[in-house]
Amino acid sequence: MFVCALVGVVAAITVPLSLAGVDRARGWAAARFVAARLLQARAQAVSRGATVAVRIEGRDRDATLSSFADTNRNGVLTRDIDDGVDTRLDGPVPLTAIFPGVVVTHDGAIRLFSFSPDGTATSGSVYLESRDGTRFAVRVLGVTARVRIERYVEARSEWLEGF
Repeated sequence: MFVCALVGVVAAITVPLSLAGVDRARGWAAARFVAARLLQARAQAVSRGATVAVRIEGRDRDATLSSFADTNRNGVLTRDIDDGVDTRLDGPVPLTAIFPGVVVTHDGAIRLFSFSPDGTATSGSVYLESRDGTRFAVRVLGVTARVRIERYVEARSEWLEGF
């Protein structure tokens, strides 16, 4: 009887901690997924010799990612995407379908990250939040087209690179 009670208490303590760890890991995995999609677009731009962009639409649970290639040599533009001029390479991929509980937390405006064949990009950030409240930022640095992932550490009130 004592052993059963002890197992119950230990399970009651460890299960919520485990679930929080799973939620945090999903947020980290989602941030790595977005970063990988951005890096893939950068590589495609160099190999194609044309601008390639990743478009992030929506927010919260409705956020999707799509990739587009420039076909008329004026860059990937929202107008050209909407008119069907710039071709879709893949997507739309709903982020929450792959990473349940992870949401995109920006203002809902369309984000377009363009990567040019010469190795530059448009600067910007995508913010993600996991179910346990852990926040991540995927940042693109324009001149170098470097993509990095940062995590917000509440106790220090700052963004730190890495998990």
